[in-house]
Amino acid sequence: MWIAFGAAAVCFGICLPLYMRYRSFRLPLAAAFKSLGSLCAMVPALIAALKLNPLCWVLVGALALYAAADAVLEFKFLPGMGCFLLGHVCSIAFLVSLFPPSLSHLICLLVLLVGFGFLLWKNRKAAGKSIPAFVFYGLVLGVMVSCGIAGGGSSYSTQGLLIAFGAALFAFSDGLLFNSLFHATGKETTWIIMITYELSLLLLGSACLFM
Repeated sequence: MWIAFGAAAVCFGICLPLYMRYRSFRLPLAAAFKSLGSLCAMVPALIAALKLNPLCWVLVGALALYAAADAVLEFKFLPGMGCFLLGHVCSIAFLVSLFPPSLSHLICLLVLLVGFGFLLWKNRKAAGKSIPAFVFYGLVLGVMVSCGIAGGGSSYSTQGLLIAFGAALFAFSDGLLFNSLFHATGKETTWIIMITYELSLLLLGSACLFM
């Protein structure tokens, strides 16, 4: 587990503070540190893919796409969201392989979609013509998160709990991010978004060490 703790230390001790420092005036540096922070989560997953279970390569691919999205999103919104969507698809494939879909997956998905639907309805005027794109992204994200929460939570294992908590934090972070697109928020909110997002990736990556 020292691998996971080391990755977390680099992410939260170096990459995240430097991203927050440079995000307002040196965009290339900010994008680089944001992406490097996400790549920290790939380290335990990569070790697990090499030594424990080849299935972890699917999650490695997902985490690499998330890291790419973090960099691209600082410059172009739509290409960045496209990378996130591809990452979610890889995450879904990984999670479904671990935890076959069940009724609890469907119930969890419905709850998540109701919550996202409320946020979207609340911001419908500001979202405007982008609503279909947000709906599509929300649906894919909801499937990924429900696979993590329902599948991981019902496995009653350390790996499953890490995945469930990581997926829940991902949804929380994206919910705050979505709300911040339409409402002015302070630096504290950005810190919360980034901390919960990076922690969610670290939990997902570290879960691979318990394969």
